[in-house]
Amino acid sequence: MSSSLDSYKPYYQDPATWRALTVFASYRLFLATVLFLVFYLRLPPEFLGEADPRLYSVVSLSYLLSAFLLLVLTLNHWRDVQTQIRIQAVIDIIALIVIIHASGGLHTGLGSLMLVVVVAGGALMPGRLAAFIAALATLAVLLEVSYSQIAGDGVTKYSQAGILGATFFVTAWLAQWLSKKLQSSQVLAEERARDVENLAVLNQHIISQMHTGVLALDTYGNVTMLNTSARQLLGIADIEPGFNLREHVPELGEQVWLWQQQSLNAFLPFQARADLPEIQVSATQLDSGETLIYIENTSALAQQAQQLKLASLGRLTASIAHEIRNPLGAISHAGELLAEQYAADHMMTKLTAIILKHTQRVNNIIETILQMSRKKTAEPAVFMLNDWLEKFIHEFTETKQLDDDDIALDMKAANLQIAMDPEQLHQVVWNLMDNAWFHAKREEKPYIHIRLEQNAKQIFLDIIDNGPGVPEAVQAHLFEPFHSARQGGTGLGLYLARELCQANRARLNYLHDTSNTGFFRISLPGEW
Repeated sequence: MSSSLDSYKPYYQDPATWRALTVFASYRLFLATVLFLVFYLRLPPEFLGEADPRLYSVVSLSYLLSAFLLLVLTLNHWRDVQTQIRIQAVIDIIALIVIIHASGGLHTGLGSLMLVVVVAGGALMPGRLAAFIAALATLAVLLEVSYSQIAGDGVTKYSQAGILGATFFVTAWLAQWLSKKLQSSQVLAEERARDVENLAVLNQHIISQMHTGVLALDTYGNVTMLNTSARQLLGIADIEPGFNLREHVPELGEQVWLWQQQSLNAFLPFQARADLPEIQVSATQLDSGETLIYIENTSALAQQAQQLKLASLGRLTASIAHEIRNPLGAISHAGELLAEQYAADHMMTKLTAIILKHTQRVNNIIETILQMSRKKTAEPAVFMLNDWLEKFIHEFTETKQLDDDDIALDMKAANLQIAMDPEQLHQVVWNLMDNAWFHAKREEKPYIHIRLEQNAKQIFLDIIDNGPGVPEAVQAHLFEPFHSARQGGTGLGLYLARELCQANRARLNYLHDTSNTGFFRISLPGEW
């Protein structure tokens, strides 16, 4: 007996069992209410309480009150569900057999009401207890028949009682068999539901942690789902799903439309904003009609391409520079000799000065190109950016012989670690600082403002001077080689700075803040 009960113990504590018992308790309250009202309102059928009206009235009222009390106890999960089922089944059998007796016996057909109790017992209780309920109901019917024969007309009605008792046992067995089937199906369904839920949670966690951006579109072009990487790569971190893609990211929306039209120009690399990384997009159509978009950050590919580009450029420029320097040196030396020989000739002095000036300019270009050719492959190292920046500013101010208040440092985030080649970062920042110092206005201090902050997984290093900024016409060619608005400049400094940033998975952009002040921003990856 104990082993049988233990095997069913989890089932007893299952919330579904309490819900089933609540339904049965509600049915009992409904049945008791009908039996009570039909008798007191003299409604058909008239045989209710006909044999013993007084007994019927007492029992029907007591049954109604008991039904209400049992429903309250069930709703409050009083004790354990097994005890509840036993008590309720016994009360039902006693109350119903007395109601049957007070109404005239089994010939009234009220014995079928006992079937509901037996079915409930078979469905909610294990085998032996269900059989006990069926046996108790059968015993109650036999006692009723025996009492009626002794106290009544003496007509034997045991055959009817026997058939009803057999029906009780068969019904209890069928109810229990169906209950076990339903129970196993329910357990299997719950396991499958848990597996599906766990799988959905796992998938959601994997998608949210992916470095690849994932974005889902419905048939109307509205975003139904996107992960954290997609938000960062598209610059829409604060927008909830449900927005239209073409309204918030027009270029991506246009590319998706071209892809749907099977255009060859779909999904070209682009930047959602100037301060965001370049991305490459691909898409697939789901059976449901939705479109799944994958967004790749091309920084790693760009880094590899830049390494190859710098290596190839280095070999090429080293050969060219070597071939140019020899004749350039000869021209410069000849110019110096002419200047010395014709020092008294004003016109000759002017012409030789032009020769020397431009040979020096060509030599500067060659030196810059040679620096590019000698530049080794990026060797990233992990270091604290805050400490590195303070040391750099100290070195820059000493080299340029500046005062401490000429440069303002604003570090909005502390203890920032980055992985980058420190020598190449030094070259990039030095070039930007040198440009900022050259273009700064000397009327007010600080001349240069350096701002360091962190946003999500990005670290931003901004270099701002108080000068007039870069003209709009020049901004389109700002990072092109040999394009310089600075007198005597080679036009390779900013080009080389951007190349070195890309070789270290960083980005260099010229942006504007809310006051329309232009500044250079180095965007560094906060994770590596």
